[in-house]
Amino acid sequence: MSRSPVERLLLGATGLLDARGRTWADFGAWCAAHAGARVELFAGPGRMHSLLLPADLPLADEDAQLGYARLQFAHYLGPAAQAWPLASWPGGVCALAEGDPATLQATARTHRVRLLSLRPSWTLAPSDDGQAAVLDDGMLTRLVRRDGCLVTLEQRPLDEALLAELDGASVFHAAALLSGPGGPPWPDFIARPRAVRTRALVWAWAASAAAACALVAVQARELRQEAARLSEQSAVIDRLQRAGRPAAATATLAAQASAAAAGVRAAAAARQLDTDWAALWTDVERALPAGLQLAALDLDRRALRLEGRAGDPDAVTRLVDRLSLQAAPGDVVVLTRLQKADTPVDGDGLRFEVMRRPGGAR
Repeated sequence: MSRSPVERLLLGATGLLDARGRTWADFGAWCAAHAGARVELFAGPGRMHSLLLPADLPLADEDAQLGYARLQFAHYLGPAAQAWPLASWPGGVCALAEGDPATLQATARTHRVRLLSLRPSWTLAPSDDGQAAVLDDGMLTRLVRRDGCLVTLEQRPLDEALLAELDGASVFHAAALLSGPGGPPWPDFIARPRAVRTRALVWAWAASAAAACALVAVQARELRQEAARLSEQSAVIDRLQRAGRPAAATATLAAQASAAAAGVRAAAAARQLDTDWAALWTDVERALPAGLQLAALDLDRRALRLEGRAGDPDAVTRLVDRLSLQAAPGDVVVLTRLQKADTPVDGDGLRFEVMRRPGGAR
């Protein structure tokens, strides 16, 4: 069954407009008349404010960008801006002054409408290099792109003098762009922000680390029990030998062999107990590039097997390279499987298996 086409709606200061020029009282009214539809929302400057961040600011990450932008919005637009939802893109931040993404999504779900995105109306403009302007809500948004990057974003009240300054620029009405191809897919208040994806990845790795530590703890407890049992067996054999009881030569050889085997197993158990499992797991975690999802992990003192999914082969190649750099002399790191996902549930990614083996292992 084919999916329904994507509808585009413009949220203005006074109402909602669709691509056919029809106005609606609110988003709920539109959803009630279009059950089962898919929709993209665009908000004008009357509802959504945009800020282009200076390129020379020392903002280390997205949290720093959002913090700086919130201060700017609150300074220029009042204390209410402290509670506005924010959405970022690599060069700036948008604030939603009117409306709430969660409420809009709940309204859409009530009528089986899938809300795909909520972006500022200036993203409807073509993303070609050069100067362009978008008219919406009595405001003019001036955009300048260079080498595919947005280098200027200005929003000012519309007047004739301002239009005269745009000599040679492409000027668009936001409503007329609803039926066009549109521009960049960012910033977006509905799609999961990058910070949320990063936090989700951190929690996923934390859960994996906790599971690995729990597995190591169980193995360590079993090894201690095995060592204690072997020690008791060795003590019994030693007491029998000291008692001087006669035994056949074959029985003596069997007891010696059993004691030797017990000693070997006890030594192996001791080596396992002395292993720094936390350091081994940390090395594996550092080798994992972003974009990989683990499905299975087998970790030994030197051997390792990783199985999971990746969005592209480059991420798997980086994983192999990093594990090779960590490998001990003589160890080998091999990519034993790289194939497309077997079922649609797995998405469009690749399934992989990577193994690190001690030298001489097959």
